[in-house]
Amino acid sequence: MIKLNRIVLMVGAALALVLSGCVSTPEKQTFADITFQHLTPINLDVGEIRVVNDFRAPLKAPHVEHELPVKIDQSVTRWVRDRLKAVGNSGSVAVVTIKDASAVETSLEKTTGLSGLVTRDQAELYTFQVDVDLQIQTISGSRGFANAVAKRQKSVPEDISLNDREQVYYGQVERLMQDFDLEMEKNIRQFMSAFVR
Repeated sequence: MIKLNRIVLMVGAALALVLSGCVSTPEKQTFADITFQHLTPINLDVGEIRVVNDFRAPLKAPHVEHELPVKIDQSVTRWVRDRLKAVGNSGSVAVVTIKDASAVETSLEKTTGLSGLVTRDQAELYTFQVDVDLQIQTISGSRGFANAVAKRQKSVPEDISLNDREQVYYGQVERLMQDFDLEMEKNIRQFMSAFVR
């Protein structure tokens, strides 16, 4: 009888081990690059366009840039490639400087006590920000300057899944870059009209 009990226990343990291996982890989502190819390019009277990334992600809390499925600084570089075109002489250059491309998480207060057991609170607030300068210098010494800053904030509930959190990240970066695009184009046309062709 004791031997039979041991066999039943061993089979049960083996079965539990096999079943625990069957629990599936969520599939890693894939996200498309954020592009601007559908928009009309802005032709600049320069021979070259350079991108300088002065933003360095700290890779530690409260920063979460390293967790974004599509990075803000990479999206700015893509914006430059899709939206700005060099159509001038080789002696002038446009420099796009990425000063900020951050995503920061802030913990929010949760309901405590008995109310907390039945309340679904917003747990974290995410702040996404981009700050970019565009400078032009020509061989004749004339200069142009424009800047664009965009910011988005979004809170998420305490029971949000990893996949849903990534969807929030992506959606907010996409909207942030749309805001940035509108602001930068407006400022280029307002403050750098002499260089737009």
